[in-house]
Amino acid sequence: MTTWTPSGSGPSPSWASACPCCRRRWGTPDQAPQSAALPLPSSDQRMGVMKPSTHPLSLHASLLTLLLALPASAGAAEAPQHLRLGYDVYVGGLKLGRMTLETDIKGEDYRVSVAAEAGDMLARLIKWSYTAEAEGAFGGVHGVAPLHFHSLRTLRDKSWDATLSYTAPYGARDTAVSFTQTPPPSPEDAGAVPLDQRPGTVDLLSAAAAISRHAEGGDCASRLPVYDGRRRYDVVMESRPGRHIEKSDYTVFEGDAIGCHVAIVPVAGFRPAGRGSQNFWTAAPDGKPRGFDLWVGRPMPGGPVVPVRLEAGELFFTHVVGHLAQVEVVPQQP
Repeated sequence: MTTWTPSGSGPSPSWASACPCCRRRWGTPDQAPQSAALPLPSSDQRMGVMKPSTHPLSLHASLLTLLLALPASAGAAEAPQHLRLGYDVYVGGLKLGRMTLETDIKGEDYRVSVAAEAGDMLARLIKWSYTAEAEGAFGGVHGVAPLHFHSLRTLRDKSWDATLSYTAPYGARDTAVSFTQTPPPSPEDAGAVPLDQRPGTVDLLSAAAAISRHAEGGDCASRLPVYDGRRRYDVVMESRPGRHIEKSDYTVFEGDAIGCHVAIVPVAGFRPAGRGSQNFWTAAPDGKPRGFDLWVGRPMPGGPVVPVRLEAGELFFTHVVGHLAQVEVVPQQP
């Protein structure tokens, strides 16, 4: 296994994913320098009633998974087919945690998984973790035909186990999708997205797979319909100016990166943002889609395009940055 980590970083204790389909061990480099204070938790958060969908690292995990690493093309046989990427997330300069993305491509079939948990400091305030995995094939009207999506989210002593299942014909505009969760969602959440707005949608990880393959052409412009079991939205990508990124203690990447802007366009299931409750998954008071800036590049010559930096200024009323901190090429199993 080949691994790249930021200069000056070393290994930290690994952790095991709680998701049965993602049970692996992930290396975690030391924290980069911290320069600002973590925003104070709200009274609800201090009482332990933070909703899983609005947890800071959960939101950021969703942001980063909007564009994942996938092989350049089916014909690029020399490109790595199984990658493991580590991203460090900072809020206001303070490291919030580590998220790991893993992709495995076999022909036109894909499997994408994500695992995240809070860093040491945040873990003192709240015990939280998230794992998810999606499987499917490239093709169909949206570039991907998902078959199955599974996620497991834990918060203190509670957990939410969710599944999205798709039925044939896969990858079509009328592909049916069903959502199940343990414990069952509330009646309000279960009916938040009308039944006629669910067919033909994809899960978030499969949307990331489609967008990543599209970005290999050097253009971010694309639009994917997503249904996550609680919300229906479109992920809209637009091209932005590129930038040159220098390797540092924060990132393993060095080189030119393609600029993209990602916007989440609400369709159904988004609650109005109230006083003190604004976050990425609430409807903005001004009606404008929430978004963030993303840069993608190739950390390995001839390898795939992957996210290398993310910046968001619309979360937690402070600056959020995600860095590509680790790249591993996982050997193919015989």
